[in-house]
Order: sequence, then C-alpha cells, then structure tokens
Amino acid sequence: MKPSPPSGPTATRRKARRSDERQYRFLTYVFGGGFKVQEADTVTPVRVASVRGQLRFWWRACNPGKCTTVEELRQREGEIWGTTSQASRVEITVLAQPRPPQKVQVYEYNPRQRLVPCKGMWEIAYGAFPLQPSKNEQQNGAKARKLFDYQGSPFTLRFVYPEELREDIEAALWAWETFGGLGGRTRRGFGAIMRAASQGMSAEAGLARYSEHPRISGVPSLHRARFGAAPGTVGDALQAWKAGLGLLKRLRQEADHGRNPPQDSSKPAGRSRWPEPDAIRHLTGDAAPLHRIPVVRVERFPRAVFGMPVIFHFSTNGDPNMDPQLLPIDSERLASPVIIRPVPEGNRFRTAALVLSSDIPEVKLVADKKTYMVDWRLDPAQARAIPALVRNGTAFTDPLELFLSELKK
Repeated sequence: MKPSPPSGPTATRRKARRSDERQYRFLTYVFGGGFKVQEADTVTPVRVASVRGQLRFWWRACNPGKCTTVEELRQREGEIWGTTSQASRVEITVLAQPRPPQKVQVYEYNPRQRLVPCKGMWEIAYGAFPLQPSKNEQQNGAKARKLFDYQGSPFTLRFVYPEELREDIEAALWAWETFGGLGGRTRRGFGAIMRAASQGMSAEAGLARYSEHPRISGVPSLHRARFGAAPGTVGDALQAWKAGLGLLKRLRQEADHGRNPPQDSSKPAGRSRWPEPDAIRHLTGDAAPLHRIPVVRVERFPRAVFGMPVIFHFSTNGDPNMDPQLLPIDSERLASPVIIRPVPEGNRFRTAALVLSSDIPEVKLVADKKTYMVDWRLDPAQARAIPALVRNGTAFTDPLELFLSELKK
C-alpha cells in the first residue's frame, strides 16, 4: 500500500516557496557582458547564467551555512545552486532587460599613432586595459573595443526558492548587490549594480555579520575581510568609481607616489619606487646605463598581492626587453582580492574598496623563457627601504593596507 503524502504544517513548510522580485540598474560602465566576456549581448545583456555565477561566488564568500571544509562547502553549494547532475533549487528569471546601451570609447590614437586614453578616461583606462588591441593589431590600426553605458536603465529579476533557503539566498544577494556586478572585470568596478529602493544592510553591517564565518583555504572569503571607504560623498557614481581606480593607479605608477618625479618635463614619471624593476634588472643582468644603480635595494615582489599575472614593461634601451611576468607557481593567474566600486549612501556615493580574505601563493618570475623563484613577502625593515610603501614615516608591509589607508583619507 502506497503511503499517504504528509499533510499539515510539516508539508506546508516543505512546500513553501518564496518569490522575490528585485529591480536593479548599473552604476558604472559594463565591460562586455555577453556570452564572450569582452563582447556585449545586445539582445539579452542580463543573462541568468551570469547572475547565477555571481551569486554562487558571493554565497561561497559569505558561507552562510558556516561550512568548515571544501567538501562540505561543495556539497552544500550543489544542493542549493545545482550541479551537472542536479537542478538548482533557485529559479532565476529575467523579467525585464535594460534598454540598449550607448558605446563608450576609452582609447584613441594620438597624432603619433599611439593608443592613449581618451580625454577624461585615464582612470577608467587603467582598469580597462584588456580593451586594447594587441601590439600587432595596433600596428595595423585596429581600434580598441568599447565599454557599454546603460545610463541607469533598470532591469528586473525574479528569484524563486524554498523558504528554508532564505538565509542562504539573501546572503548571496546582499553581497552581490553590495560588491558585485555583471560583465567582465567586476573586481575593478565595471558593471557595478544597485538595487532600486534598497533598504538592505550597509556594507559595514553585512561584513560584521559574515566576517566571523569560517574561512576555507583556497576560497575567497568575507571572513575578516577588510573594507575601506572615502570619508566624503559625491553625487555621481562614475565620479566615485573613477576616484578608486585613480588612487590605485597613483599608488602603483604615478609620480610622487609609485614613481619618482621625472627629470625630463616631457615625460610623465621617473623611475619606480617599487622594488620589482630593480630586482628584475639584478636577476636578468640587463640594465640600462642610467639604471644600474638601483632606486630600491630590496629584491621582493610585493605587488603580487594585487593579483597576477603582473606584466613589467621596460621602455629604456638596455633594460629587460622581454616583458617579464610575475605568476603564481602552480597556475596562470590569481584573481585580485581587491574590489573597487561606488557604494550608495542615500542619493550620493562613496568610493569604497573591499579586500577579500584570499590565499596569496608562492610566485615566480618568467623572463625570456627563464624562470626565477622570487618572494612577495616583506618584513618591516624591507618595507622601510621601499619608498612606495612609506607614508608620513609609517612603512606598510602590506600594499593592500596602504591602499585602504589612503582611500580612507
């Protein structure tokens, strides 16, 4: 005899499903966003697969189930978001797409036929460098790809899921809405989103909730993640976003911050205040006559913490000419733990950055088909000897902490 299905309150709880419709808009320009990351989809720019991928990532970062092992986390993720053999318990539907975007040109050719950032785009160009065609393509006059501006046009999503998963789904949605986006290079703030009429948790409140959840090695996490925001607000999200990208560029590359002032006023900056260029010259034995005396005598590669690969380009004859690359030892890349984006505050915006808890692996330098084992770690004495890491007498052993400190000013 076939047993009767359960009835009463227990059955109601099992069958209860929650339907949540949310409207969003893009705060920043979108980097691609189609099936191919760098190309836009003019028909379905907001794709269910992209949204689901973002939510899975942020669910893992929040770890609302407080999993303690990779195996436990993977099993729980599959139960909620699905696997190759198991359907997701979360239904996502795009109810309304944004209207077609305007294209935004970031790079142009100057009179010398060199590709340079367009006027007013130097900060965004720093984050959008993959838009540039290759050197061979540039020699043939190929144009750079463009970004996409949806100009605040809204799009609407519906999420349907069992009531019992509410805590998991709301954690993922909060993190995605606060720190994530759609399209490529979301960690540099491209495609940042904002929920319409949101009354949700602030960035600080949400981080306080998830910061003590267990951290699992190899999984980027909000466990004791670091957050910083500018003290003031601006009226435009793009302005706040540009400020964050501009700060990162200044610290890494610009005169009086990441580089010395130029000796020749026709040049943008002098030699680097970071240790990597002089360390590469020493390792390879290649150095231009004017660069044989190092600016920094610390053979370390601290900028690995910003993400890899890091490609070093030397423009002076006699210096290394093979564009050395800093790479993780066992992989081709390390996603940056730094997420830069505008954060809403009422009708205004703050420049903000999140530094995820992430494992920084051992690293290697590959130059002219030779591999050198190098290190990114610094002790206090080494940090004091690196001008780029010293501010008002304080030396930072962690470049990420320096970035957050400058942002908070």
